[in-house]
Formats: sequence, structure tokens, C-alpha cells
Amino acid sequence: MGSVGQGPASKENGGLGVSSFFALNRALLLKWVWRFVSQDGSLWYKVIHALYGPSVNSHRTHFSSNWCSILREVRKLKDKGFDFWSHCKKRVGNGISTSFWSDCWLGDIPFKAKYPRLFALELEKDATVASKLQFPLENSFRRSARGGIEQHLMMDLISTLDSISLSNSCDCWTCDLTSDGEFRVKEVRNAIDNLFLPSQDIVTRWVKYVPIKVNIFIWRARQDCLPTKTNLVHRGVNVESCICSTCSSGEEDINHSLFCCNLAQQILVRICRWWDIQAIGWSSFQEWYTWFE
Repeated sequence: MGSVGQGPASKENGGLGVSSFFALNRALLLKWVWRFVSQDGSLWYKVIHALYGPSVNSHRTHFSSNWCSILREVRKLKDKGFDFWSHCKKRVGNGISTSFWSDCWLGDIPFKAKYPRLFALELEKDATVASKLQFPLENSFRRSARGGIEQHLMMDLISTLDSISLSNSCDCWTCDLTSDGEFRVKEVRNAIDNLFLPSQDIVTRWVKYVPIKVNIFIWRARQDCLPTKTNLVHRGVNVESCICSTCSSGEEDINHSLFCCNLAQQILVRICRWWDIQAIGWSSFQEWYTWFE
């Protein structure tokens, strides 16, 4: 029997396109994280900066505070498969406010994770992109890169930086969950829902020319979520009998109620006559749905 819990999934994934409260709540929490990460200059940013420091990676999360609770939730989302930090990228302009090693500004991971051996040689680990590109890379190393793997990594990093040119614009943060890089609750919420909610290969058919309640009824029928007698029994509801109360000729399940019951067949014949189409003896919802498509 289909699950009602699939309703919040997107219509493309077989749901009703209604966001889950779980995703909406987490997206609203992430908005506060984004406001700090993007350094929007708001009072919120200034307060958190003064209390916890400039780098969110060094913020402690064991205190009893709203900010610590938010960061713990971000960590839980990462453990479940949604890494918000991986979607936050730095778009470099003049390179003055971007950390060369720690910020994810070129590629999908920070340079300190991609080139750990070179990062170990760095004396100025908080160096900005602007300062690192102003002089030779090894200028702030405690020693030059040696042959072998270190030299190979050095050449690879230099090659990666060849295409970088700084501009006069300020650095800014972007969120790759949206097309324009701006953080929006709606699109982040959809990304979380698409990751966690169950999905189906069949796209939900939504006909805008009929009432919403009809669309929802068809969706529930396809999911076998209607409160037929057999479904009520499966859910632990005590019913006197599963036999159809209208025709008494079979168990009242979704297929019998809509297609096999004598009353249902009479209604279908009249509907087909009304629309001037040939009546077909459907015996199941799936047969009707396939014909309808």
C-alpha cells in the first residue's frame, strides 16, 4: 500500500509538491548560517562575530545557545547526507577577503584539503588570495617544495592558478543551490526535500482545469491511500466486514470501489457517454491510468 508520507515530495518525484516541515525548518535555520557566512554586515553577523569569532569552522557548538543549536543541526544534516558547506562557494574579485587555503573559492574543496602537504609548509595559513598571488607561492613556505610528490603538487597548484586574474570588485559568497548564487529558502528547502523524501519514477499528473481536490483524490487513488475497508483493516481499524456495502459482490479495495462495483461501472458508462468516448471495462486503477495517459 502506498505511503501518505510521499505527499510532500515534488510532483516530478511522484508527490504533491508540498514542502515538508522538516525541510522548511532546516532551510530557515540555514538562512541564519548563510547570513553569517556571507558577511552581510547585519547586526546578526556583528553579534555572532563578536561572540564566536570570524571563522564559523572554529565556532564551538557545545554551549546552550541558539547559534550553537543551529550549527549542531547543520552538522546533523551533513551526517545524513546534506553538506551545506559544500554548496557555499567564494566568488573572488580582488581576493582581499578570501582565504587562499581555507575558503572554497576554486574547485569543490579548499586548497588545504586538496594540497595538505603544501598547506603543512605554509607559515601564513590565513593568507588571503590577494596576498598569495602577489608573490611567488613558496615565498611564505618554511622551506621550498622538495622533489617527488611535493614538487608534483606544487606544479599542479601553479597550473590551477594560471587562469586566475583578480579584479577591482569585492569578493562575495555564492550558494550553488540556486541558479544565480543567491540563498533562497524555497530552493534550499526543495533541495533538502529531494534528498530525504521518498520518490517514485512516475511524475504526478496535475490537471489545472479540474479542482485541486480532484487532483489530490486521483493522487491518493494511485498511491492506494483512500480509506477503503481493506486499507482500514491494514491500518488496524476494526470493521465488521471488508465486503462492499453497495454491491456485496467483492472486497472493498481501491480497484473494486472505482471500477468493479456495479454502481461504479454504471457511473463510468455514463461518464464515457457524456464525453462521447468508448466505455472500456477497466478492472484496476492501473489499467485506467495507463489508458488515460
